[in-house]
Formats: sequence, C-alpha cells, structure tokens
Amino acid sequence: MHLTKYLLPALFIGLIACNSSTKHEDQQAQQGVGYGEFLKQHFGKCDTVSGSGIYADIDVWLPADTTIEAARSIRTQLKKKLVERINSYSDSASIAKNPEAKNSVSEAFGVFEKNYTDFKKQFPEAPGCWFVQLKGDTIMSTGKLLIYKLDHFANTGGAHPNTFRSLHVFDAATGTEKASKLFITDSTALLKKVEAAFRKIEKLDDSVNLEEQGYFLSDHKFFIPANYVFTKEGVLFYYNPYEIAAYARGPIEFTIPYNELEGIVKKDLIF
Repeated sequence: MHLTKYLLPALFIGLIACNSSTKHEDQQAQQGVGYGEFLKQHFGKCDTVSGSGIYADIDVWLPADTTIEAARSIRTQLKKKLVERINSYSDSASIAKNPEAKNSVSEAFGVFEKNYTDFKKQFPEAPGCWFVQLKGDTIMSTGKLLIYKLDHFANTGGAHPNTFRSLHVFDAATGTEKASKLFITDSTALLKKVEAAFRKIEKLDDSVNLEEQGYFLSDHKFFIPANYVFTKEGVLFYYNPYEIAAYARGPIEFTIPYNELEGIVKKDLIF
C-alpha cells in the first residue's frame, strides 16, 4: 500500500518526461534541418570613452546539434564560416602560428586581438575600436532546401566599416552546400531578367550606359551578383557594396517573382 503511494507519482513524472522527450524528438524530425537555435557569443570589449579596444559579436541561427546528419553537417559548415569571417581580418602569418585559429571562434578572435595589440604598439594614437559583428539567420526552409544569409559588419581602422552579406543554399537531405546556378536552366535569359530588374530599381532606362553612371561592370558587361538565392516569393539578388556600385550606394537587392522566371528556375528542386 505504502509502496504504491510512492510509485504512482514517480511513474507519472516518468511518463511526462518521456512524452516531453518524444515530442521534442518528433519536432526535430518534422522540421529536419529547419529546427535550430541561436548562438550568441561575445569576445573582448570596446572602451567608448578612450575609443580603443577590440571585440567580436556573434548572433547566428544554427541547426540543432541532433542525430540528423544533414543538420549536423550544416551546423559544422556555418561554424566554419564564422571562423573564416574573423580570420579574414587577421594576417596569415599570425594564423599559421596558431593552427587552432582555423577551427575555433575563440582562437580566431585571439589572433585578431593580438593583431590589434601589435598595431596599437606601433600606432598608439590610432583612434577607434576594432570589431567584427556576425549575424546569421534562415531565409527559407523547405523539405528540400535550407536558404541562409550571413551578414558581417567590421571595422579595423579604415575609412569606413566593411559590410558584407553572403547567401547560402543547403541540401536538406544531405547538408551539402549547393551553388544557386544549379537551379537555373537558362543563365542567358536570367541575365536579361536581372539587368532589367536592376535598371528598374536604379531608375535607368535601357539606353543609359551603366559605366558612365559610375557602376562597376565586368569587362564592360552586366553580370548577375555572386549572391542570389530562392525565397517563397521569387529569386533574391544581392549586390554587396563595391560589387557593382560605390560603397556610398550601399547594397542593391531585389526579388524577381517566380511567375516572371517561368522556364528559367527549376522550382521542382526547391519546393
């Protein structure tokens, strides 16, 4: 009698815990690579009074560290991109002396911080803090693809901060990153559509010479941006600062609806 009194609550608690765990696993399975969490990290500090210091801020969404192989693969690849972004502001010799800087965000920041310290020893009067800010989140998740954007904003004492966005397409089944061009059937037709959309957003008619207006072309020819991905509404095209226009112009982005890209985009591979 007394034993039953104690066993029943224990069994009830066990059932709740089991059901909660099962629901959690079911949610992960249903959402696949789209199930995740935000990673928030901060390293270093900036003294705004003296205008000196160095820091790195990270606020990125990552797929959960689950038993789903594709999710783990995407998580690993995104973490590697964070390290690469920070290392892009450190000199290669310093990174070579600390191989772990290629594998760890904290170690990468350590090298970045040392570069700043060495710089300040040479130029103690140099004003301003050095920093790298990284933000990442999903744009869209389908049963076939995970579309992701990674922004970084950094300053290492230049005339102005550096801003850059990269767009990524991951296979939801394997976790492999794929080039957006693999989902395009007619690149020539796409180029024409993109130029028309570009001129429309920049308010330039077909007769206007883009280079004479200050835009940067490749061999005097218009080009599709390095970054373009798929959204629910259409294909998003993103030109980073300096890619086709001056820094002051900022990024240039626009979306072309799928109904204008019939026969050009392989929608069946996306949705």
